[in-house]
Amino acid sequence: MRNNLPVVRQARSAAMLLALLFAAIMPYQTHAWGFQGHTYIGDLAWQYLSPEARAWVTDKLQRVDEPSLGTMTTWADRIRSTPEGRAMGPLHFANVPPTETSFNMERDCPNHRCVVGAAIDAAAIMFSKSSSKQEQAEALRVFTHWITDLHQPLHLGFYEDRGGNSIRVTYKDHSTNLHALWDTVMLREGMLLEPVQLAANNPLPAAPANLNAALLEWATDANHLAREYAYKGIEHQGEVSQAYVQHATPIVQQQLLLSAQRLAYFIEAAARQ
Repeated sequence: MRNNLPVVRQARSAAMLLALLFAAIMPYQTHAWGFQGHTYIGDLAWQYLSPEARAWVTDKLQRVDEPSLGTMTTWADRIRSTPEGRAMGPLHFANVPPTETSFNMERDCPNHRCVVGAAIDAAAIMFSKSSSKQEQAEALRVFTHWITDLHQPLHLGFYEDRGGNSIRVTYKDHSTNLHALWDTVMLREGMLLEPVQLAANNPLPAAPANLNAALLEWATDANHLAREYAYKGIEHQGEVSQAYVQHATPIVQQQLLLSAQRLAYFIEAAARQ
């Protein structure tokens, strides 16, 4: 078994993440997976990395003062209230029209101002031999967030309801919205295995030959999941049934796993440059 990333300031980081998690469950947040989900994906991705890739990541973490890959994935949400964070607001999501069946860069991501375009741009910096190590570190910091956002189905939802943020629902007598239900509420249902165990149970498949093309396919997949699972059977001001959550839970688990594995693909590719 590979050693885990050195957990410098572990206690402090745990306390910080707990505080951030409480902030992430407020009703109209648009943070995909919440802080808990993002951190989980980063910690899971770490389990898939080769020693060389871990060394590459460790160097980048030190350059941007992040204690772990899991914590790094939350940076773009941690700065949401700053001018830089507000400028990046459109990069957290993409919308596919209800009348269309697949994500299209020209139509759905003009000037790369969406989560897919942002991921492609950050990956290009990570992969470029002309990028400095500091530039690569800053690109990795945002890329970890964009690829995890991309796998939350409602971040590829519909413009009209703001990816489910405008759809009010009640679950277990708790008033929330559909987006927050998928971001955070269902993650508190005890569905998460320890990253070490989950990675051991699910070996890393071979990476796609063209990672950028794969990002477009994954965006389409996420939109299909939003249509087929997230929106299905939901009404504004309605109550979420336990049957709905039972159907949604495997999808959430699948997307968390795929997000971590696909983050690992990109890191491995960047580390080999």
